[in-house]
Amino acid sequence: MNLNFYLLLLMSPFLFAQKAAHIPEYLADSSTHDGAQFSLDKTAQSNNFIVIWGNTVGTDPVNYSDNPDYAFDPEEVLRNMEIIYQIYKDYGFALETPGTNLAKYKIALVMNHTFGEEGSTGWAFGGSQDNIMGTLWLHPKAAKGGHASAHEIIHSLQAQNNIDYRKPKELGDAWKNSGIFWETHANFMRSLIYPELVNAWGADWDHIETFGNWVNIYENFAYLIGIVEADGMNIINRLWQESKAEEYPIQAYKRLSNFSIKELNDHLFNVYAKKMATYDFSIKNIGHYFREKRNLDLEKSLESMQSVWTILDQDKSMSTHFSVPIHLAPEEFAYNIIPIYPNDDSHLIHIKFKGHIEANSHAGWRYGFVSSDGKTTRYGEMYDENELEIEYQMLSNETELYFVVMGAPKDSITTNTTTDTWKGYPKHFHFPYELNILGGVPEGYQEASNFRKQLKKNGTTHSNGGGWVENSALVADSVYVGPYAMVLGNSKITGHVRIEERALVKDAIISDHVIVTDNAFIKGGTYSNDAKIAGQAFLENDIMMDRALVHMRAKVKDYTLRGNIEIGGNVVVYNDEGDCDNGVYYRMTNYYENNLLECDNRDENHPENSDVNNKITPFINAEMIIKDPLPKIYGR
Repeated sequence: MNLNFYLLLLMSPFLFAQKAAHIPEYLADSSTHDGAQFSLDKTAQSNNFIVIWGNTVGTDPVNYSDNPDYAFDPEEVLRNMEIIYQIYKDYGFALETPGTNLAKYKIALVMNHTFGEEGSTGWAFGGSQDNIMGTLWLHPKAAKGGHASAHEIIHSLQAQNNIDYRKPKELGDAWKNSGIFWETHANFMRSLIYPELVNAWGADWDHIETFGNWVNIYENFAYLIGIVEADGMNIINRLWQESKAEEYPIQAYKRLSNFSIKELNDHLFNVYAKKMATYDFSIKNIGHYFREKRNLDLEKSLESMQSVWTILDQDKSMSTHFSVPIHLAPEEFAYNIIPIYPNDDSHLIHIKFKGHIEANSHAGWRYGFVSSDGKTTRYGEMYDENELEIEYQMLSNETELYFVVMGAPKDSITTNTTTDTWKGYPKHFHFPYELNILGGVPEGYQEASNFRKQLKKNGTTHSNGGGWVENSALVADSVYVGPYAMVLGNSKITGHVRIEERALVKDAIISDHVIVTDNAFIKGGTYSNDAKIAGQAFLENDIMMDRALVHMRAKVKDYTLRGNIEIGGNVVVYNDEGDCDNGVYYRMTNYYENNLLECDNRDENHPENSDVNNKITPFINAEMIIKDPLPKIYGR
């Protein structure tokens, strides 16, 4: 971004109509704590903003020395705000339509921590005041530069949108049942100014979940990048101005774009899901930064190592027959990315895809191949058949191959207020499928020495099972560590513990007959007796004993689990006061509130655990046979 160009524009007095400063009523009221400190000599103004501060830093906040964290330069703050505002105006989100409040008034920026201990505090907030104007509250340090400001200005403009555009049309506040979109959109807009601030972990950890997902509300905006590249910014702005109060973002996007459900599925796969294999986005070079962050995460983040790529289950009697674990089957518009490693130099892959249409009445899919030479991404055809044999020929210079599958409801969007995150895993529609793969193996089935090899430093293979054990870990000979499993850090594992499949343990104490299997990860904590951790569960610093079970996609931190408790689904719980020994829990807790599990002895038939999906019957091998197995390649 050319900041000097924007600054030059801002310096021209002919580009702006004079706006009045709107002083929030609570500051204009001298009877309030903060209002008693308001005076014009503790303000500074620009074309579109007024900065307001309190008595703590006096009339010269630049030279305030009692606490350097509270010192700031109002003119510098205003310059940064105006630069960001102009960019958002150019994108069409800061609309100064004649007659609107944004065209009449300046946005107030209140400096937190300058009104004394009883005054406004906090790091950064954006919203509105008095149902008149968008407003920001920033810590003086947050107001330096634009990283925090670029996010919070969007919140003030989102609130302004409610005031200037939705209220006159009696549309109600935007996203009444999907407040998550406020944060998603704010980070998305910020990324267009500061693409280097993007993070890959949000999408890479939670790409199985449907939209309407509170788990990664700040970092799940990659689909907006895809939409903007394909459709332009106007449709994103229209989502705020024209959505219905009860709609979710994808519902509004479908309606405003006049898409049929088939067209929506096709479009989201092409502009979003398949591009996530390599973060193949070009706007603002943002794909480069996403890839950079993903690569770093795959070196440093256990959560990313566990969840970026989908690891399939292998049929015990047919080595080329794989199925997606039911808890990893993509939900609506969510996706699986499955790396494929060719068996030989021909690099020709043949796959039979077969979806479980009996899972629910909405079941549908979009799928296809993605390959890359490390710089350029190439795409195969997109497919939507419930059952199909397909093939893909890699080019000689390509080094990466992925198979991407997106959940694509065939009849309607299913996410609403009865199926969103808080209703949990049992109320989400899943779209399971099975594959027969010839010519290569999927992630987790390459040579064991090459699986997660970035972690295989300063260690050796274990005598009982052949898995990797870091030199700093203590693992008894009686412990089984499977060939793909790993024990890292300062772990101490004794007894008849089994670390199986692709499980990973770091810095944990495990004893007795504990089983850690599938793609489960443990980071810290103490585990004993007959406890079992399975699926793609992630446990951190827990105490687990007796016959406690954690599986599926559950994430549990700082909890004590005893008795016969079972935690699965998409439960996320991290309360360090948690201690439970009973019940079955599949629904995610409202974890922003740090809630405890109910611990009420509920079973799997409890209304909150009852599944909207039907049980599926795995396909027999005969159903997965490839009719044309490419005899020229496979010698059949």
